[in-house]
Amino acid sequence: MKRAVLALLIVVALPAAAAEKWFEAYNRGVDLVRGGKFQAGAQALQHAVQEVPEENASARVRDQIFTYTPHFWLGIARLNLGDPDAALHEWNISEEQGAIKSTPYYAQLRELIGRANSEKQRRAEGAATPSKQEANGAIGRALSAQMDAVTAGGDRSDTYHAAQRKLAEAKETSGKAGIDVRAYKRAADLAEDARGLFASAAEEAKRQRAARPAKPNPLPQRKPAPTEVVILMQPPAPVPVPVPVPVTQTFPPPQPKAEVKEPQPETESEALVAARIAVQQYRRYLVSLNLPVIEAQRLDRELKPDSDARTIRRVVDQVASKERELDARKAAEVTIAPAPDPARAQLESAYRAFAAGDFTAYDRALTQLIAAKQSAEAYLLRGCARYTQAMLSRNRDPLLASATSDIESALRLNRSLHLDARAFSPKLVAFFEGVKGK
Repeated sequence: MKRAVLALLIVVALPAAAAEKWFEAYNRGVDLVRGGKFQAGAQALQHAVQEVPEENASARVRDQIFTYTPHFWLGIARLNLGDPDAALHEWNISEEQGAIKSTPYYAQLRELIGRANSEKQRRAEGAATPSKQEANGAIGRALSAQMDAVTAGGDRSDTYHAAQRKLAEAKETSGKAGIDVRAYKRAADLAEDARGLFASAAEEAKRQRAARPAKPNPLPQRKPAPTEVVILMQPPAPVPVPVPVPVTQTFPPPQPKAEVKEPQPETESEALVAARIAVQQYRRYLVSLNLPVIEAQRLDRELKPDSDARTIRRVVDQVASKERELDARKAAEVTIAPAPDPARAQLESAYRAFAAGDFTAYDRALTQLIAAKQSAEAYLLRGCARYTQAMLSRNRDPLLASATSDIESALRLNRSLHLDARAFSPKLVAFFEGVKGK
């Protein structure tokens, strides 16, 4: 009995479902889409399209005239169901059929197409983000390896130049990749190859340096002071044998020996030390931008212990001018990179002031940075600057105490800090290690 009733209900339901006309399915689908029921609305609209696929701005059913745009509404449903490609396909059909152009829906259609394209772009960018980050990380590691190779003196080898070419190709490929995942993958591979070549160039330079015989340091020749008299030792001339005479011989009183002054080491002026630091900072800036360091080496050769104030001033002015040119060049480049860290930018700006010899501005910038947010790097750099000022000052004890306090504060925030002996003077590194070992 139950089976008979169920069979009767199925038989009754099938004609009812089959009785829905295309215009009824269309009206029902539009109502469902407007009500936010996109899946059910898409099914009803698809049924209408199968019956009557052509849109019509003035469709007629019996005595009723209405606008029939199923592809337009089906595209809205597809977009809200998370399928922008299917939505654009339906709207393309609607535009090609042309009926919607004479309806109020056309302006809305253009806006919806823009939204769908934006959603496609956003999804493509999201899919490419991991590959993009991987490529940027690989390029960053290659740049670090390049700096190590330059520091080791390996920037003249063929291996280094081959790595430079691969790194340049990696940066260009990444910059043009857009949302191409395969292009980012190729850029990452090129950067990794470059990193390996830079590392090989650095190791090769270290081996060559270790294999060279050590050159003995010549002893400094002291120039005689204007008031000193240099007596050249000559072999004694033959003296005739005197004839003894019966006289009493007297001896003159002993003369005091002339005091021999020990040679004093030459000390460089504060301006010359500041100029050397400015040239070193300019060299590091060139390395960070993957540029040759020949100009920095030339400026460094111009700074000699006996350089006059005019020469020192000219070198400092040239370094400042060339750094401004590099800043302008760097600002003009469009790169895909994360947002810069304001604290890191303040640290770099402060260090440029230090390199230019403006210790007051450098100390003030770091003090302001520490007041805003305690930073181990800021404390460490301020301690290094105050140590340098102490070495250039006659009254060094207060500055040394302040430098010690800053380094201790930096180590309290980050005990793993260390100074690279290749970038800082041996005396400064020894001072830091002494404070750290307390």
